Amino acid sequence: MESSLCEIRVYDPDFNWIGEVTQAESVQFTRDIFGAGGFEIHLHPDKTGALDLSRRGNIIMIGGDPHLTGVVRQMSVSEARGQAELVIYGDTGNGFAAQRITVPPTEAQVPGALGWDRVSGPAETVLKHYAAMHMATAYDANRNIPHLMIAADQKRGKVFPWQCRFSALAQELTNIGNYGGMGYETYADAAGKKWVFEVIPGTDRGFSNGKVSPVMFRVEYRNLYDYQYTEDYKNFRNTGYAGGAGEDEQRLLYTLGAGNAGYGRWETFLDYGGAESVSDLTVIGGQKLNTFAEAQNLNATLAPKTFVYGRDFFLGDTVSLYLYRLCLKADCRLTGVKEIWERPGGHTVQAVFGNRLPNFYTMFDRQATVR
Repeated sequence: MESSLCEIRVYDPDFNWIGEVTQAESVQFTRDIFGAGGFEIHLHPDKTGALDLSRRGNIIMIGGDPHLTGVVRQMSVSEARGQAELVIYGDTGNGFAAQRITVPPTEAQVPGALGWDRVSGPAETVLKHYAAMHMATAYDANRNIPHLMIAADQKRGKVFPWQCRFSALAQELTNIGNYGGMGYETYADAAGKKWVFEVIPGTDRGFSNGKVSPVMFRVEYRNLYDYQYTEDYKNFRNTGYAGGAGEDEQRLLYTLGAGNAGYGRWETFLDYGGAESVSDLTVIGGQKLNTFAEAQNLNATLAPKTFVYGRDFFLGDTVSLYLYRLCLKADCRLTGVKEIWERPGGHTVQAVFGNRLPNFYTMFDRQATVR
């Protein structure tokens, strides 16, 4: 492992410099555009800086990269037969959202709120609204995460309304990101001593994008070391009975996905007592039903051949994948990345694509039709 790759800078929770660690045996750092991600560091407890690295709440930054930054949450030490190991675990900055729920404003704070935290606008605006209201500029200042700021809103993404109350903020941000097709991250500005919440719109680098140089991965190109493709339907629902305002037989009801039938119909109930109209139920119920979509993803170890992560494509970008054994060709989004530095194995990149790849049975059917 090259020294430049294993350099781990350590700061206290207020971004005051403590020192650095350069003798880790293994470092793993995972980023997820719709969630927290995290890191895991292995080293001998007697190494320089190990004690500082293990203190809960301290901030670490790998290789001076503000996007490879997190907060120490857990540590363990083991010793047996003269061998000792210290393991440090932590979250990326996105993990702050797991500490908050979506407390709705009072009538005095937002007239007409009626017990809901509501917002309407582009996906970026919606994401930044909830991050601000519950972590950065909350009505109750005790709820603010120290040093956290929200990047300027450029109003990117599709427009839609959103509402929630007393739900887990991390889950709401994930649902908004998935529905709006826009990721997010909380990275560190160590020089400015602050955390920055920003969206990840991503760039379309699929084979047919027509604007930028395409990026394609396939085993035959030898730019995939290995892969695992998974389809998971255990949470799948495609028909929702959405319930709005009213009680008993007077309650407003609307069925989403009513055309689904037979074996292909999977039902659920969507409870939205604050919805006053069918149009409200259509939008809000559709957002909730989206969380029951099939999970389809591909985990792969990327070979730094032709296309290099961090140079030719980035987290959140859309690239092309071709899996010969499944006859599956698709443009899909890079939603997660785990970077690994090991002594003496060097640097590897494991990627997560999806989770909305085309159903591979559908791909077979489509090819059969073409023939």
